[in-house]
Amino acid sequence: MSRARVALATALVGFTALTACSSSSEGPTSDSGAQKADKPISAPAPKPITKELAQADLTQALLGDGETLPGWSLHGDKSVTEGTYCNRSEDDSTPAGWVRGGDASYEYNGSTVNMAFVHICLFDSAKDAHSAYATWKGTETSKEQAPKSPVGEESTLVINPGASEDTVYGFARSGKANIRVKIEGGTGDDPSGAQAMLTATLKRLQQLQDGKAATVTAPAEQAASKQ
Repeated sequence: MSRARVALATALVGFTALTACSSSSEGPTSDSGAQKADKPISAPAPKPITKELAQADLTQALLGDGETLPGWSLHGDKSVTEGTYCNRSEDDSTPAGWVRGGDASYEYNGSTVNMAFVHICLFDSAKDAHSAYATWKGTETSKEQAPKSPVGEESTLVINPGASEDTVYGFARSGKANIRVKIEGGTGDDPSGAQAMLTATLKRLQQLQDGKAATVTAPAEQAASKQ
């Protein structure tokens, strides 16, 4: 066999070996991806809310039956929030820059002994939203607790504010939107439910801002936070 043919045969054998190695290395990568897909996956962290969302968007962003925490269901219909409810409870004025809002209340296992509430408030600017957020959450810093993961640009959990008992509030601001969650009934030692509802509501707002349907749920967010 000539030297040229020997060199060609050697090159072909080397190419075949490399192809076989490449093919075998792709298998585990594919299997690994399939295994990861079985775990609960949280939606991507939302971008700031910068658009002036319509009232219908705020209504869709509010969690419905099957989208909120286990055991909780809507109490009545989702509502349009008046500006006064986007301010602290002691102040019945409408915050500066307020545009519109939406809210929903939830009962636990068909009972109104313990309730949960979600409010969404939209403002003209991020500056107005920030000012309203700072007022809304109050000044009881000793009762504040940072969420396990940040929600929007500003967020906090407030455990048993004022004279309340067994109550958790969650507050978040993202761009021009503020969100408040309140859950009653023995949740003070585990505020994860309030954070899940807060996070899910914000991510639903982001989906709607991007022209998509609101599909994120509180149970999925709660499961993802425990991984």
